[in-house]
Amino acid sequence: MAGLPSAGSGSAPPRRSTGLRVLFVLLAGLLATGLCAGGGIAGYLGWWEPRQDMAERRAILADWGRPHSFTSDGLVEGDDASSQVYRFTCPQGRCPVDLGERVHDWLVTAGAQDARIEDLTRCVAHGFQYGGPTCTWTWRANGCRATVTTTGLDKVPSGWDRPLVLNVRIRECD
Repeated sequence: MAGLPSAGSGSAPPRRSTGLRVLFVLLAGLLATGLCAGGGIAGYLGWWEPRQDMAERRAILADWGRPHSFTSDGLVEGDDASSQVYRFTCPQGRCPVDLGERVHDWLVTAGAQDARIEDLTRCVAHGFQYGGPTCTWTWRANGCRATVTTTGLDKVPSGWDRPLVLNVRIRECD
């Protein structure tokens, strides 16, 4: 056995520090934990919470229903707000005399305690004039900010059907 070195001869391999390995493993573990926690927080704030707010706003609108004899143009939802448009079309420009009362009853049921019947009657009467005033009510509903605006934007000749539009928007939920 002339070509092989004898056992125990030569220099020993350098001893490596286990402390450095432990430090790298701990840093990698902390980084992974931070990434997971950050991803969880981002998922909660960016996906889960907005979806819960949307469901809450949708439930509020469903509880209110729609004003008597109005039709719905559908619900538009976003992360920050939900909007619903209701229309009432007066055939040949002639509206029922109790249209203001219908809207008033619906607003009070929805929680707009400051809605006065006199204001609504005026809004309905003037809302059909092109460029006429819009009326707005804002209140808190189940921790959200609710806004209803009346508009009658369509300029149509006398004797044509005219719509009264209620724009309902719910946003800024607590």
